[in-house]
Amino acid sequence: MRDKARWQVCFEAFDAQDERRREALLALGNGQLSWRASAPETAAAAADGAAREPHYAGFYRAGWYDDARRDINGESVHLEALANLPDPFGLSVSVDGRQWFGAADVPQPQYRQSLRMDRARLEREVDFVLAGHTFHLREVRLLSLADPQLAVLRWELECPPGTERLFLRSVLDGGVENALVKKNRAYEGKRLLDLCMESVDGGRAALSAQLSTPGRRLAMAMQTLHNGAPLPWQCQRQGERLLQQTECRLAGSHRLVIEKRVVVQVDDELPGDAIRARRQVLERLPSETFARLALRHSRAWRELWSWVPLALSNAELEQPLRLHAFHLLQTLSPRSLGQDLGFPPRGWHEGYFGQVFWDEIFAYPFLCTHFPELAQQLLHYRYQRLDEARQRARRAGLRGAMFPWRSADSGREQTPPFQCNPLSGHWMPDHTERQRHIGSAIAHDAWQLYLATGDEALLAGEVGELILEIARFWASLAQWNSEHGRFMIHGVIGPDEYHNFPPDGCEPGLSNNAYTNLMAVWALRLGLLVLDSLPDSQAEDLGKRLAVTPEERDSWGEIAGAMYLPIRPDGVLDQFEGAERLEPGPDAWRHDDRPRLDWMLEAHGDRPDRYRLTKQPDVLMLLYLFPQPTLQGLVESLGYSFDQQALRRTAEFHLSNITHESSLSIVVCAGAMARLDPQASWSYFQQSMGIDLNAPSQGGTLEGVHLGAMAGSLDVLQRHYLGIRPEIDSLHVFPSPPAALGDVEIAVGYRGARLRVVLEGSNLFVHAEATNLRDTPIRHAGGLAPLPAGACLTLPCSRR
Repeated sequence: MRDKARWQVCFEAFDAQDERRREALLALGNGQLSWRASAPETAAAAADGAAREPHYAGFYRAGWYDDARRDINGESVHLEALANLPDPFGLSVSVDGRQWFGAADVPQPQYRQSLRMDRARLEREVDFVLAGHTFHLREVRLLSLADPQLAVLRWELECPPGTERLFLRSVLDGGVENALVKKNRAYEGKRLLDLCMESVDGGRAALSAQLSTPGRRLAMAMQTLHNGAPLPWQCQRQGERLLQQTECRLAGSHRLVIEKRVVVQVDDELPGDAIRARRQVLERLPSETFARLALRHSRAWRELWSWVPLALSNAELEQPLRLHAFHLLQTLSPRSLGQDLGFPPRGWHEGYFGQVFWDEIFAYPFLCTHFPELAQQLLHYRYQRLDEARQRARRAGLRGAMFPWRSADSGREQTPPFQCNPLSGHWMPDHTERQRHIGSAIAHDAWQLYLATGDEALLAGEVGELILEIARFWASLAQWNSEHGRFMIHGVIGPDEYHNFPPDGCEPGLSNNAYTNLMAVWALRLGLLVLDSLPDSQAEDLGKRLAVTPEERDSWGEIAGAMYLPIRPDGVLDQFEGAERLEPGPDAWRHDDRPRLDWMLEAHGDRPDRYRLTKQPDVLMLLYLFPQPTLQGLVESLGYSFDQQALRRTAEFHLSNITHESSLSIVVCAGAMARLDPQASWSYFQQSMGIDLNAPSQGGTLEGVHLGAMAGSLDVLQRHYLGIRPEIDSLHVFPSPPAALGDVEIAVGYRGARLRVVLEGSNLFVHAEATNLRDTPIRHAGGLAPLPAGACLTLPCSRR
């Protein structure tokens, strides 16, 4: 094992102000369940269930959305949101039955909390004082990767000499609400309905409930075990909380072990009757020892980590990158397979209601080359909602598939109609559902999966259908402008959400957003490439299935060759048509010592649409996705001049206007500038290591980690710095590592082959596993080389 610190995230003291951020940062997951790192004693210290600030006991099932009606700003709104599950982890001890561990008046002179990423377990050591005596607690919690419906909390309590008995309290709280994100409170609140709780023998209890969404049912069982002399549990129902209490006699031992085991099942995993559902989860409670449960869990994680080896000579980079990989694999694990799940940008937490945006575009390059089956699972989530996207397009008078900007369960648009400004208290209309570029992102992801796997059946099936229907959508949205002799796209919003209205415009939606238009061109050409790449019979079958006519194919090529781009006279690719009329905005607004720009301006009767400042890099996203020659080729194929100098001026212009108020912004800039300005790229990359790890206590991390940015940092390392990129003919390897990166070792997969990639000094070594069944084609600066199984290819690379 390498340096243990590279596998851990530790906090050596309790900080109430930082607790909610840590709860998200140290949260556990297994691809089905997610468990915030809230201290369990705070849920049990007060018998009346009093407020537990600053803690928030979030517990979630992946993809378990509720669409209860809410009245927002005078409108009736159905917004699908991830539901907070009942809290089954409340646990506390007392010497006298009056003062309980977790109460505000109980001192904690020593405190240490550690996330062990190698074993996927959270450990905590606490000294606390009850009745003048100091107790030492060692806590371990895990969400089993071996049994994804199981959560385990274990306390080992070292008691001071003379302690003969302790009172033990265990709580199952069904009265939870979704209340983490204050600005979303009007949309959130209580979600569990028809709650039924029962206590049975042996410290066991069960609960059943359902949501407003038809078919959404829940059953949960918990059991509290301890090694003290068994005595009967006293049970008390307090509203929607079930309190269990007993007395433990230590019989001369100074060590008390307490465990809580929790089983969660939902929907079709349960029988139809609530009584039988509760009986079933009770029967699912494991009887194995904790050692056995922990061993099976750690073995499953060891196997998972073996597919993503990551070693850097720079320990300050390795630890956060490993944390980023850890959260990615917690959100999407092998236990996610077979589940209908998308990619939530905050993980399975309440941030953004647990909904799905476009952030998987930052994860696909990594997933496709490590876990293609998980990438295919994400793609299937989109494919399952293809018919709904088709219907949305038809309702808008368009063809093809118009995917929603924000998605959840139904496939319908889930963008909230209003956002509450916490500075002014005003409801701000949200127009970001006009981010039609989500379709191109899905097409890009689908194509990345095909490039990495070479699976023609996938290309002729889900991948091809998605790409062709998205190309068809762009062809129907583009409008011919006879004055300019080009096609244009109107009424959209780009990745930068600070610009919803054109200069001096009253209606939301921009004309000719550069990112949107160019990604539409790329998607249209990709649609043609898909049909050209398939064997004739498969291409014919796919075309017939989707009724793609030769005339339609010709129109795609025509539109893709004559799209309008907002290019300034100096060659700068602008953000959208009319952006040159925006005001520059004061330099002070680019600093962090102010509220969020859109909130600040709205509170003063202004809006960011009037200024050049952007929340995140819009045009630079093109440089993040595409190599420079590809991007230049796309622009020049439309008849525009776009040489290296114009590309550099474009990058410099947009960099000078970014506020970086989006977590994705830093990562995008790191990738976009990797070859244009390696020093700037390296600076951004280093900043990306601390987006969550070093975030402010009251920042966005408390709502859930920034999973898109985390995945993006892994993508920058692999695709931009090491230059590893699957393409249709081969695996491209064109390294361009920063001088300060140090040595790196990773592994990647390409079309069934497994490769170990080592950056060492001024060389990049590509080792083919001896078990590979065929040669792997590698394209590099020296040409195309077949890499046989067991062989190594050495590529010189200059540090920049």
